[in-house]
Amino acid sequence: MNSLQRVVAAVTGGPIDRPPVLPVLLQQGARELGMSLREYFQRPTRLAEGQTRLIDHFGHDGVFAFPHVVQDTLPWGAPLRFSDEGPPSVDAMVIRRYEEIPDLRVPDPTSHEYLRHTLESARSLAAEFKGEKLIVGAVIGPFSLPTLLMGTGKFLSLIVQHDAMRERYLEPLLETMFRYTTRWANAQLEAGCDIVVIAEGIASASVIQENTFLKHALPLLDRTVRAIDGLVGVELVGDALPFARHLRHLPCAVLLIGSGDAPDAMRAAIGPDKALMGNLNNLELIRWEPDRVEFEAHRLLDLAGDRFILSNQGPEIPWAVPTANIEALIRVAQRAPAPA
Repeated sequence: MNSLQRVVAAVTGGPIDRPPVLPVLLQQGARELGMSLREYFQRPTRLAEGQTRLIDHFGHDGVFAFPHVVQDTLPWGAPLRFSDEGPPSVDAMVIRRYEEIPDLRVPDPTSHEYLRHTLESARSLAAEFKGEKLIVGAVIGPFSLPTLLMGTGKFLSLIVQHDAMRERYLEPLLETMFRYTTRWANAQLEAGCDIVVIAEGIASASVIQENTFLKHALPLLDRTVRAIDGLVGVELVGDALPFARHLRHLPCAVLLIGSGDAPDAMRAAIGPDKALMGNLNNLELIRWEPDRVEFEAHRLLDLAGDRFILSNQGPEIPWAVPTANIEALIRVAQRAPAPA
């Protein structure tokens, strides 16, 4: 079976020849092309070429049709700061006062030059790999996007501290984020992606309390997944296990889990119907030797059982992870038998 068939079988619970493996390689395309990260990300016209080179090198089961999720802030007018050592970051907030929220207008993500390059990359990757490899898109979730537009502290204060402000501004803010996120996700699917991952880092137990998750984050996440016209993966980026039982009925195909989310415990909490993907620790992947990477990957596969895609924790493999460790991670899955 080919890579896409393998991933689909793992997601649906069908028979597979071996576990699928999908390390999140966003930055490493620059290395394959002999470019600096700054150059690779400032004008992402060679994203598809970088992803193709990564497939040629590693032979893993999918490609990523986006350079980084921080690009989602660009149509809102946010400036980015580029680095030679990692992905870009937002350089300034575009929402400075709660009173600005009613005046927000949903920008068209497909009209921004940078994001148009992303869609063109998706089309190029689809032309090369459609039906053979999983083509992955991604968006920042509507509950997390405000933190990149107004700051994490200001957004969380709106939710938990300022009652009058919350009553007035939270619903219109999240509605605006929802409309943008779903439009951008569907544009990526239309361009050729097989699945879109929603990154909701602010919705994890690492950041918010359970009551906040249930009242504000989960209903919005459920609505967002249902509004996307294709397969959806969900990634809470931080700790998902404390909230996992609430994700059982979320209509997503894959749940990407963090390094602290034991896959056997996650499976017990969410039930048998969703695939899990993860979850080797990114910082440890920098420090470990290849033999240790192989040991930990084998251990993870033994714990996870079926409906599992071997990968790293979110959001992506760091630039500093040695190539030999990425090769070791992928090699384990490629040599592993199918789950019993």
